[in-house]
Amino acid sequence: MSRTVIVGAGQAGAVAAVKLREFGYNGEIVLIGAEQHPPYERPELSKAYALGQMPFEKLVLLPADKATEQRIEMRLAAPVVAIDRDKQVVRTAEDEIGYDHLILATGGEGRRIPLPDQLADKVHIVRSREDADALGKALAKAATAAIIGGGWLGLEAAATCKSSGINVHLYETAPRLCARVAPEWLSSVLHDIQADNGVALHLGETPEITDDGQIVSASGSITPDVIVLAVGMTANDSLAADAGLRCNDGVLVSENGQSSDPKIFAIGDCARYVHLGNLRRESWQNANQSAEDAARGITGSPRRNAEPDWFWSKQFKHNIQMLGTCTDAQDAVLRVHPKTGAKSCFFLDQGLLVGCIAVDSARDIGMSRGLVAKGQKVDHAKLSDPAIPIRGCVET
Repeated sequence: MSRTVIVGAGQAGAVAAVKLREFGYNGEIVLIGAEQHPPYERPELSKAYALGQMPFEKLVLLPADKATEQRIEMRLAAPVVAIDRDKQVVRTAEDEIGYDHLILATGGEGRRIPLPDQLADKVHIVRSREDADALGKALAKAATAAIIGGGWLGLEAAATCKSSGINVHLYETAPRLCARVAPEWLSSVLHDIQADNGVALHLGETPEITDDGQIVSASGSITPDVIVLAVGMTANDSLAADAGLRCNDGVLVSENGQSSDPKIFAIGDCARYVHLGNLRRESWQNANQSAEDAARGITGSPRRNAEPDWFWSKQFKHNIQMLGTCTDAQDAVLRVHPKTGAKSCFFLDQGLLVGCIAVDSARDIGMSRGLVAKGQKVDHAKLSDPAIPIRGCVET
């Protein structure tokens, strides 16, 4: 009987195991995780879970009873220490497990910056349940928090910290928020959301953290009780690199997640896609889609239909969603719903709808999804009118 081993019992790993069964895989599935917890979703860790507003059980993707039902063997608290490609085995500290196919779902680690050792107890990076627990406990006793990094994780962390009732300062070296991934319109919206909720924004500033715990920047200094680092992620690719797989801050893979070894796939945050210009995709959607792609590849199932990229973020009472390609190089059309204040910005390339950003307007995202996937030509004037359904803006 064949065996597929999955290293990494997070969201991507759990979805890959379930999808293998869904696509008719009858061999053994062994899911190996370094953490002691069953696979769980991570987006809410730095939000509702850290604030004590969501029980951990609601985050769990693959409880033990479901794994047993699906004939998925879970080995938790068992970090894999090596891959032997010649023998087709993975090794833990206590065991050796053979594989016919291997899926790497090893995720990533939050980047760190040089900090004085004496500040270690103040510094938080949220990647695991334990990280979120530690942040929640620290916020309960804090008066001031500093967020280093103005990307998505930094903004969500700022909202969490502010929602706990403390003062929050956010530092970003770029002149605007989410500058690497968002067009200027969205950066402006995010700025207003954070500022309106009382977060002090320090943009275009590189903070210095002193030995006594002060954060000094062009706009002054503070002494925070909590420091949250949100300065990006590095892929956990050391296992793959040590085994001789092609890596570059992520395992280099093809469209279906296959690595330079045809028996080994990489999915989720640890994968870097060669066909997309060596791009790594760090999102909830990619964790699910890449897991499905690998399962399809192993079972010989037809490839998944391509879908536009989709991402969402919760900040305070606002839900921000981004679909497709949204850049300043494209034509932008704004639609504002007068009754609710919800707004969407549509992005057109030579008249074709290629992206949409919606703020508190999930309906606009839902109605745009199929049009973006097909690259439909739309009427610019109609698209700006909230009285006209989005599908009614398609040019025939």
